[in-house]
Amino acid sequence: MSAQISLNPMATTNAKGLFSTNSNGFTQGDAQDDPAVKFALAGGVLSTSAVTPIWGGIPIQEFINDSAVLGSTVLQATTTDVPTGICVFNQAFAGITTPQSTAPLYSPGMSVNFYRFGSGARIPLALDPAAVSIDGELISTTVYFNYTTNLLQVTQPSGQAALPVKVLKISTENNKTVSYDGMTGNANWATDGLIAVVQI
Repeated sequence: MSAQISLNPMATTNAKGLFSTNSNGFTQGDAQDDPAVKFALAGGVLSTSAVTPIWGGIPIQEFINDSAVLGSTVLQATTTDVPTGICVFNQAFAGITTPQSTAPLYSPGMSVNFYRFGSGARIPLALDPAAVSIDGELISTTVYFNYTTNLLQVTQPSGQAALPVKVLKISTENNKTVSYDGMTGNANWATDGLIAVVQI
């Protein structure tokens, strides 16, 4: 028998159900803090050609506009148009919210913020439930954006290019995703959505 006390510090944990609060979870379109890329945040103006408002976590196209004092002209990407970046909520304080539409929306003519592909920004995007199976796969797993459901997916739509991103993390709980209703034009936060944090 030994007088030494046996201790395994790695087994120490919070007692279940006591003062432990799960703070995991992400907000769609809210780029993660990163001092190495924060100055790559860019701004532009949503084109008057846009047919719907835009919000954080949506792929965009950026067009050269040397006469614009507020930045480039921005438009939502589509199935046939290759995106150049992702719209984000970061430092975009003018988004419109109402009691019926609680997620910030940006209408044509309004300023929007975004990160360009290649910036290294880490952005949470809404994930198709059918794609949660990529958890545990390589971060280089090929993913696509569904411009109808506004969800990241692994199934390739006909003729569509893959997003040039790395999938860093899958989050299945405590997330906030944007649910847009095209009939009413309202967008509200959903708390039961899935998130993929991607590096662009």
